[in-house]
Amino acid sequence: MNNLAEIIKNLHVREEDLLKRSRWYGPNFFTFLATAEETNGAFAVLKCKLRRGFEPPKHVHSKEEESYVILDGEIIYELEDKSIHAKAGDYVHLPRNISHKFRLISETVTFILIITPGGFEQLFWEFSRPAEYMDLPPVPTAKPPKEFFEAMERLNEKLGVTMFPEL
Repeated sequence: MNNLAEIIKNLHVREEDLLKRSRWYGPNFFTFLATAEETNGAFAVLKCKLRRGFEPPKHVHSKEEESYVILDGEIIYELEDKSIHAKAGDYVHLPRNISHKFRLISETVTFILIITPGGFEQLFWEFSRPAEYMDLPPVPTAKPPKEFFEAMERLNEKLGVTMFPEL
């Protein structure tokens, strides 16, 4: 168990600390507001800004559920045979063991992502780089090497996520 000073430190994330908690995940921007490490594994909370055209393939989480509060933009979530068109102000919950993917309708979308229990955010942290400023990075011009995707696949497997790449 953490000591009281450490617990209190993690109860409040100050605006001036956001940049050091922010990462560029490919062409997207993630701010880690709370991690599993900080919440004793209970949950993680991220603020994410994504670009259209860089969405993940269909996948399923066996260990966690995802909840989204859409702050800006429009996005379509596809859960097995159901589609949910979400826009700013909407809330969407994706239960574990339900295959899903999403696609952006607007050029960008910003949402709060709540991962319960926490832990899956580790993938976003490990396969990203520190943000240099509080917004989207330049779009990468080169595709990551094969080893990058192999390492990502290994971590997804360890975290209990199965990817279903589109053929």
